[in-house]
Amino acid sequence: MIQFFTFCDIPWWLTWILPFLLGLALGWLLWSRFKNLFDESQTELTQSQQKISDLQFEITSLKKQVSLLDGDLALCRGRVRELETSGIESSGATLIQSTGFAAPATSNQKWAAAIGSDQLQIIEGIGPKMEAILKENGIPDFLTLAGTNVLSLRDMLNKYGDKYRIIDPSSWPAQAEMAQKEQYADLISMQKSLDGGRADTATNETDSKLEKFLIKAGIIKQWKQDDLKAIEGIGPKIEGLLKENGITTWAALGNTTAENLRNILEKAGPRFQLAEPSTWPKQAMLAAEGNWDELMAYQDALNGGKES
Repeated sequence: MIQFFTFCDIPWWLTWILPFLLGLALGWLLWSRFKNLFDESQTELTQSQQKISDLQFEITSLKKQVSLLDGDLALCRGRVRELETSGIESSGATLIQSTGFAAPATSNQKWAAAIGSDQLQIIEGIGPKMEAILKENGIPDFLTLAGTNVLSLRDMLNKYGDKYRIIDPSSWPAQAEMAQKEQYADLISMQKSLDGGRADTATNETDSKLEKFLIKAGIIKQWKQDDLKAIEGIGPKIEGLLKENGITTWAALGNTTAENLRNILEKAGPRFQLAEPSTWPKQAMLAAEGNWDELMAYQDALNGGKES
């Protein structure tokens, strides 16, 4: 007799365990699959993190190089500006006209004595608060600042908040090195190509912070182009008198004889006759030719515009 198999013949416990085993097998398959996917994702994540770390290192290195190049660029622009100025006849007069400052071309003992080794505020981009921060962080003088890495300066500024993060210190070490070596003419030329310490935002020749400091200290005087009062012995009234007689520039005064000047003074009346114009043409010619060092030395030896 043929016997048919029916579900009724299956033990009751088997009907419970079979679904459980099937579910367990399916779960293991799914777990294995997703574990592989998870492991692959973890590997990709680790590789991505490593790439990000490598890129961050490269970016940091590039920023360091850019910062150093910014400083070199600012220095080069200052050098170019100096060469352009020195290569033009009457370069000193051109300097006066564009900046309003009668600055000698080289440093001297008076400058060094006034500036010293720790007047960090003569650096373009450094004010009283910034000078205090630098000294607070172990940068008390030009020598130390000149040897400080630009990235270190940026890291220092970042500690003081957003207001200081936007400051660009890339030209500070180069400026400080010039100040430390008393290369004041180079420093002035460099600063004229900077804008708040930055070379990339300067569009025109700007005022030199060192010149401003020296003017405030009374070391150098401030004159506009062809300001006749730059001549020792000439004040506002005599300047007006000379201009009334057609002498309006340094060159014109330099080409006028002392005898003609005396005639002008005598015709103007007794109050002008006490002036001694014998040195005026020489002074004016030095100013017109931009020989500010020689003019300053000559004026130092004069007494009220007269040779001793």
